[in-house]
Amino acid sequence: MNAPALGPLQRALVYASAFFGITTESLIGMLLPLWAIDRALPPAQLGTAVALASFSPLLLAVPAGALCDRYGDRRVMLWAGLAAGVTAALYPLAGGFAAACALQLLGGLARSMSWLAAQSYAIRATPPGERNTFMGRFSFAGSVGMLLAPLLAGALVDRLGLSAGFGLMAVWGGLLAAVAVPLPEHRDGVAQGTLWRVTAGAYRQALPLLAQASLLIVMLLTLLRLSAAAVNASFYPVHLDQAGFSPASIGLMFACINGAISVGSLLAAAVIRRTSMTQVLFGSIALSVLSISAVPFFHAPLVVGLLSALHGLGLGLSLPTLLAAIGRQTAPSQRGLVIGLRTLFNRLGYFAVPVLLGALVQSFGLRGAFVATGALLLAALAATYAFLTRRRLTYD
Repeated sequence: MNAPALGPLQRALVYASAFFGITTESLIGMLLPLWAIDRALPPAQLGTAVALASFSPLLLAVPAGALCDRYGDRRVMLWAGLAAGVTAALYPLAGGFAAACALQLLGGLARSMSWLAAQSYAIRATPPGERNTFMGRFSFAGSVGMLLAPLLAGALVDRLGLSAGFGLMAVWGGLLAAVAVPLPEHRDGVAQGTLWRVTAGAYRQALPLLAQASLLIVMLLTLLRLSAAAVNASFYPVHLDQAGFSPASIGLMFACINGAISVGSLLAAAVIRRTSMTQVLFGSIALSVLSISAVPFFHAPLVVGLLSALHGLGLGLSLPTLLAAIGRQTAPSQRGLVIGLRTLFNRLGYFAVPVLLGALVQSFGLRGAFVATGALLLAALAATYAFLTRRRLTYD
């Protein structure tokens, strides 16, 4: 049986789950490269450590989505939020590469599952007629968290060191768990099966969904969007550090990205009405790739801030649009499973791009690596658009 419609306080709590849920990803994207610089890790090791945060979610995203369907998004959000907070608190104790890799494997899974459950809850609890607007506000709340957290973390690291930044990240995970406690359970029917049966059968249920060309394209666009975001979560802070930016200034540049994500999330529904969902999906991803690829050619804070904001605007426009497209393509009882598929494609980008960038940086330097990665992503985006056109598909 479906849970009753959300009241105003419960809607605010759902928005708060976005505020806290996605922000831990933003914080680790800023703090881990600074930790690696502090420990003098070479680029290849930094790329590997960043990528490992996506390895366990890459393998387990679809079963995690199935667990949301089976046990409820709220329960998954609560326990995964607690785990994200605990692993964040352990980073200052990591003495080297191996310890960081272990924490990335565990923490990456916890952060991924908490954000997956928050998204699944928001989509499942929203009536179809309200979904575009609700998901825009949900994405806006997440991007406000991503705006404020790096500013706070940068100031804390400047004053108190890296441990304070990771402490903030631990608090954020705990607050996500606290938000989940009062939310009502919101499931479309009761999925059957033991824990083992649900997880083992997840891929068998999920992969056939990709036979729907329209859903497959949404997943490919998700992969490309997060591949662009993986650049700013790995070697973007390295460039800023080499350009002489302080931790507080690096936090400000992340705030430029995340502030623009907030604006893009709020504008997405209006831009879709004036153009089309298809144009927003492809145009926003192209904007995010082009702008982040240009960053290593500039050192002036104003120019870097402008490019960072354009990158964030593209990410902000694309997130609620992708979530709305997923809502149109799936049955309510499959929402957790499909959000798990989306997370799998997200993590594929987050896993592959840092490793690729690390190798390219060691061979060609930051500029060559950013340009080569951007060119590859734009070529893949063009191929995806050609596939959509050839199949005469649309999301409008």
